[in-house]
Amino acid sequence: MSLISFDVEKCTACGICSMVCPVNIIMPGEKGAPSLPTEYEAFCTRCGHCEAVCPANAIMVNYQSFPPEDDNASIEQINPEQLKKYIQSRRSIRIFKNKPVEKEKIRDIFEAVRFAPSGMNGQPVKWLVVTDASKIKKFADLTIDWMRMMAEKDADHPLKRYFPILVALADAGFDPICRNSPGLVYAYSENASGYTDSIIALTTFDLIAPSFGLGTCWVGLLHRAAVEYQPLKEALGIPAGFVLQFPMLFGYPKYKHRKIPGRKKADIIWR
Repeated sequence: MSLISFDVEKCTACGICSMVCPVNIIMPGEKGAPSLPTEYEAFCTRCGHCEAVCPANAIMVNYQSFPPEDDNASIEQINPEQLKKYIQSRRSIRIFKNKPVEKEKIRDIFEAVRFAPSGMNGQPVKWLVVTDASKIKKFADLTIDWMRMMAEKDADHPLKRYFPILVALADAGFDPICRNSPGLVYAYSENASGYTDSIIALTTFDLIAPSFGLGTCWVGLLHRAAVEYQPLKEALGIPAGFVLQFPMLFGYPKYKHRKIPGRKKADIIWR
């Protein structure tokens, strides 16, 4: 079976599929339907642009690993001002309710996150999702252990000035790392080149979470520790050979933010 099928009965020969193909492998038909030469199939990124843009619904993609979605694409109902305010209202949440997040809600969020852009539609991002608060606390404790070790071992560590106060807070019974969060997602991939795609996917998670009543917080100290401290990396337990990319906390916010704080204007160079 061909990777992409064209229904000659429906096709209007408009050529749009050929024009939007990011790798230019769909050949427009001179008098009829376009085609995808067999020798070009290996270059297909499986992005689905051709199928999605066809006004005659004449294209069927036959990707074994990516089954077609049922819903029609339509974003005309989104109000730009509302979306702008929604994004401006996004906050980093560091105080969470003592309430677990339902797995069905997390799965629903990932139904959006899995559509985040990725280079050449590689979709390399994989996920560690932790909803056991005791495990998340263990990750935080191991991060503090890493700080104690680095404070003695590396006088020039770029984060060393933060270690004393964070360790003191932990010793006093606080969790300055994972903030007693009930949820943690950690993006990882098969190799280091998945970093940018992971950040894009995490940003998508970050932006959609408030619409589900959740708050999020990027947790860079945990990631730095996981990269440098083998006991924490082992505790996270991602498969051997994969690369940790970045973590994010999530949960139900304890407090409601009532105003949008100020931010710098966009620094733009116009050409």
